Amino acid sequence: MLKPYLAALALVMATPAAAGGLEDALARGALRVCTVEAPPFAVRTPSGELIGHEVDIASRLASDLGLSLDLKPVPGRVLLDRLNAGDCDLAIAALALDTTRLLQVWMTNPYAESDIRVVASSKGPFRVDQLNVPDTAIGVVTGTLAADAARTRLPSATFREFPDLMSAQKALDDGAINALAFKEPVPTLTAAAAKPQRYAVGDGAPLSRTADGMAVRKGDMNLLNLANGWIAARRRDGFLDANRTYWMTTLDWMARLKPAAESR
Repeated sequence: MLKPYLAALALVMATPAAAGGLEDALARGALRVCTVEAPPFAVRTPSGELIGHEVDIASRLASDLGLSLDLKPVPGRVLLDRLNAGDCDLAIAALALDTTRLLQVWMTNPYAESDIRVVASSKGPFRVDQLNVPDTAIGVVTGTLAADAARTRLPSATFREFPDLMSAQKALDDGAINALAFKEPVPTLTAAAAKPQRYAVGDGAPLSRTADGMAVRKGDMNLLNLANGWIAARRRDGFLDANRTYWMTTLDWMARLKPAAESR
């Protein structure tokens, strides 16, 4: 019942005097969404299909608007630049609300929250504060709140920055760094799913907690208002909670990453 209402509302809001991402999307019949590849937010299956927590959100939003989805994976370091350049109508990439981003774009109300934790090379439990020494190399992804939170909590540690999560995870696997600070469920998945005998997540309270929203270009009030209304509706009907439970608290989705021969 909500889909026709949202589509009609979008048409009403699409006035020539307020052209922007929403109006452009309605004209082309497709919603262009920039995202960043990082499991479980957006990850490719063996067939090349993008799946993930953010992918499901983008797909549902486009469907509710009666539009097709044009998903554009981009490097995290240029995500907001690509949005502001007009390459996409909005960005959905587990973006934490913070003042730096708010100076560049407009952010919606939160649709999710995430804890920031540290996963480290360890065969047993450890306290996060044990990493607060100069000979511990902690990997962080440039421009993330996890990087800021880790530096604040562990000021004596040595930090290495990486342009994206995949390169940071490779450095951890290769032993080039001792630990990685990132938002959940990446630390837990690294410890539980990848190499459970090699990694552990630090005990205790998280380094920080983020509230995650979508990003739109400044001035695109129509799309911002519609996205906020959509988030409120999807909270009420349980979609956001169910989507988060599947991607963030279970490993069921990992079966979809196996080659077809292995999944039989």
